[in-house]
Amino acid sequence: MNLPERSLVFLHGLESRTDDRGVPNGGKASYLSERYRASLPALDTRKAIEARDALPDPERWEHPYPGYDAAFQRPLARAREAIGPQTRLVIGSSFGGAVLLRLLHEGGWTGPSIFMAGAGLKLTPHRTLPAGVRCLLIHGRHDDVVPLADARALAATSPDAELWEIDDGHRLASTLLDGTLDRAIAWALQP
Repeated sequence: MNLPERSLVFLHGLESRTDDRGVPNGGKASYLSERYRASLPALDTRKAIEARDALPDPERWEHPYPGYDAAFQRPLARAREAIGPQTRLVIGSSFGGAVLLRLLHEGGWTGPSIFMAGAGLKLTPHRTLPAGVRCLLIHGRHDDVVPLADARALAATSPDAELWEIDDGHRLASTLLDGTLDRAIAWALQP
């Protein structure tokens, strides 16, 4: 599928691999940039990492938590800057999925959305998808970071949402190899 440059925005995860400018260059980011000319905003997740690491048990990082507003301030601003009139699809991976869920609820984005192991239920107060927004949730059955139950619960809140459970873990690396991500993009962009 040939998309115009910047018509796809990818919101990366909390500790995604980045270059020296903070631009994501991990597997999903590189794939989407090369194949779809995606916009890859550097979300700046430092405050979110600080909020997580300040908890007595960072493994139990769930909303509500101290530092919530600061954790999302820069990532939301950077995501809003990346989304423009040319944007046709936003993909959020893990923490980027939490950013995407907030954008949807705030009205900063109302178009097709893909959540890849989205951490929205875990990290935000939002428990539903907004009505009328075409959403696809891709989640690994072996995810040990964000529970599959979160994706199931979120998908169940909207008739415009679909959940694809796949045989993978949190990173969803198989989606790049077996064509799942390409099929997801085609699904999200169909009229």
